[in-house]
Parts: sequence; structure tokens; C-alpha cells
Amino acid sequence: MYNPKNEFLQLKKVYESTVQFEKFIKMNKGFKKVNNILDAGCGIGSNSYYFSKKNPLINFIGGDYRKESIKKAKKILSNKKNSKIKFINYNIFNPSKNLINNFEGIICIHTFCTFKHSKIAIKSLCKLKPKWIAINSLFYEGPMDVLIHIRDTDNDYYKRDADGDFNIFSLPKIKKQFLEYGYKIKYVPFYPKENLKMPKNKSRGSYTVKTDFNKNTIFSGPVHLPWYFIFAKKI
Repeated sequence: MYNPKNEFLQLKKVYESTVQFEKFIKMNKGFKKVNNILDAGCGIGSNSYYFSKKNPLINFIGGDYRKESIKKAKKILSNKKNSKIKFINYNIFNPSKNLINNFEGIICIHTFCTFKHSKIAIKSLCKLKPKWIAINSLFYEGPMDVLIHIRDTDNDYYKRDADGDFNIFSLPKIKKQFLEYGYKIKYVPFYPKENLKMPKNKSRGSYTVKTDFNKNTIFSGPVHLPWYFIFAKKI
């Protein structure tokens, strides 16, 4: 779910999931070449900035359909030291034809769960013909999708939040869909190493609970968040 406040916070303190996701991509040799990488659904560019700092030889391009986010990203990161990230208006479901074959890889962080149809999203990402696609989102290791829409009861934010979803997709189905477009996937679950406390007002925000899954199982409000890292490589 898109939350601009969280993105601004990440410019100061990077999420553990972002740190581990970058390592996961490197482990799968995703950043082995000097090439262009697209951050699909980059928001204001906080993740793009972190990845760029960790991989200074890679050219990162942040893309988002929100013109306001791209404008903020350009303004904020233009003041950051050694920042060479480029930002473009990019709609995952309607990409410009001139982007095809332009990227070695695509990263998609906390964006995939806002989609309602995984196959349409996968088809659109694969349409750009990258060598690999890495996704950080919510998945389930069984034959079931769960579509969840979050509504805050103390304000009307949900009425204007097009991305207020925590949708969880079936990993077996995702595997088949990527294979259909010529990609083979690897995936691992993500659990934070440190315990996260519940927000005082019990509103939006991740916290951890000890369960049979893991001692630090992630929740937000009443919702269990099964975060996974996926690496899809062109066959």
C-alpha cells in the first residue's frame, strides 16, 4: 500500500526488507553488469536511492505513474550527493514501446501487492524483455489468492487511495505465469531479525508477532503480511 510518509522516512532509515532484498538480488547475480535497472513503481525514489548507493556502477531509472511522485523524486534526490538516478513517468500496465529491451533487470518493491490481477502485471513487466525481474511483495505457498483492501475508519483516505490493497498471490500460480513468458523463478520468505512493535493507535504500520511461522511474523492491523522475495530469470 502506497504511503508517502513511509518513503520519506526510508531516506533517513532504510527498511531491513530493502537491505535484505538488495542482498537477495546480488546473491542471484542480478547486479553483475554495468547496465540499466528499472525501479517499477518507485514512488519518491527512496529505494532507488539506496540501491544506487550500494551499486554505484549501475544506472537506475525510477518509474512511477504518479507525476507528483516523480516531481518530488527529482527535487529531493537532486540534492543528494553522487545521485545519478533518472526518473520517468511510467505506467506498468501501459509502458512506452521505447522502453522495450532497455533494461538488464527490473525491481518492483511493495508495488505488486496493489495489483488485482497478477498475470496482467507479469505480462506487462515481461513485455519490456529484461534479463531478470525481482519482486518484493506478498505471496502464499498454496493454491489461493487473497484480495484485501484497507480502509481507515478515522479518515477518508481510502476514498482517494487507488493503491490501498494488501493483495496476496499464490506462488504456484505466479511460477506458472512467469514460465508462460519464458522466466523461471526462485523465491524466499522474508522475516525481520528484530521485533517490531505495534503502532500505539493500532493503525497502519508493520509489527511482529511470535507464531508457528516465525518468531517475527509480520502483521499490519489485523492482517498477516507474508512477504517474499522473488527472482525471475529469463530462460
